[in-house]
Amino acid sequence: MRRTAWVLLLLAPGGVIAWEGRPVKILARGPWPHLPTHASAGIGTARAPLTRVIRTEAELAKAAGGGAGVTLAKAFKLPALDFDEHMILAVEDGTQPMVGVSGGGPPSAPYTVTIVRIDRDEAGKTLTVRWRRLPRAKDQILTRPLEAVLVRRFDGEVTFDRLADPPAKPEDPPAAGTEVAPAARAFRPDGWPPEAARKEWLVRGEDELIDPRARAPEPVLERMRAEAKARYAKALGVDDIDFTKRMVVGVSGGVQPAGAQVEVTRAESDAAGKTLIVYWTLHPAVKDKPADMIAHPAQVVLLDRFAGDIRFKEEGK
Repeated sequence: MRRTAWVLLLLAPGGVIAWEGRPVKILARGPWPHLPTHASAGIGTARAPLTRVIRTEAELAKAAGGGAGVTLAKAFKLPALDFDEHMILAVEDGTQPMVGVSGGGPPSAPYTVTIVRIDRDEAGKTLTVRWRRLPRAKDQILTRPLEAVLVRRFDGEVTFDRLADPPAKPEDPPAAGTEVAPAARAFRPDGWPPEAARKEWLVRGEDELIDPRARAPEPVLERMRAEAKARYAKALGVDDIDFTKRMVVGVSGGVQPAGAQVEVTRAESDAAGKTLIVYWTLHPAVKDKPADMIAHPAQVVLLDRFAGDIRFKEEGK
């Protein structure tokens, strides 16, 4: 049997050292489709509603994450966004508290937001965006209501004018120039939360199968551990996982266009058994057509249990 050794330079407290890696067998592998694409943006935490003028892909990514070009184009019912032709105007209200709903339903922010009218002044130098809050629909559950509209690109000044909240009568505001009709609208009940970060994780024991901060009666926690263990076994294609002999290692690629995949390519340890390095790579989505969804691709692998230091390294970096 041929054995291959890899030599790697590692940073150590005393400087850079050469390190000979010995291959570690990957016993099983499988995709892990359980990671969220977004994290919480907070509820009722904003000091004031946010208004945005977005003219470039970079500005959109900063406001809504790298996957927003995919998801917003889909919401606008377009194959793709063209910032040479259009721009985005958006209003997001993260100031509202969650209020209980009569009948025992889940709590919700009481108001939605809507962009009522957009006007270009006669000199063609200023765009005025009028918006207001309105009572939510009976079946809406809102946390950070956001409305975005797509309009023809305008490189002049853009101002936002907030109209009176209820109980003021929602009358149409007077014209402030030539009305600009939106090419498309999109609404998000939870705003533009931050995208979930790329992650790496280990499960070396059954006590690590659930969040250690979880608080519940022990039978409930035990059931949660059993359910998590079953999910890992199913993903890996094995009947069971013996954590006295094995461990699970996971790597994600962060939020990507749907179709991207993460692969753990190899693992290797040093001769002393003190350090294990898990190598991984991201395979981008095939670009034969524009993606219309985003995902958070990840892969889990099963390895022999390793008690030493475990590090992760992306291939080619």
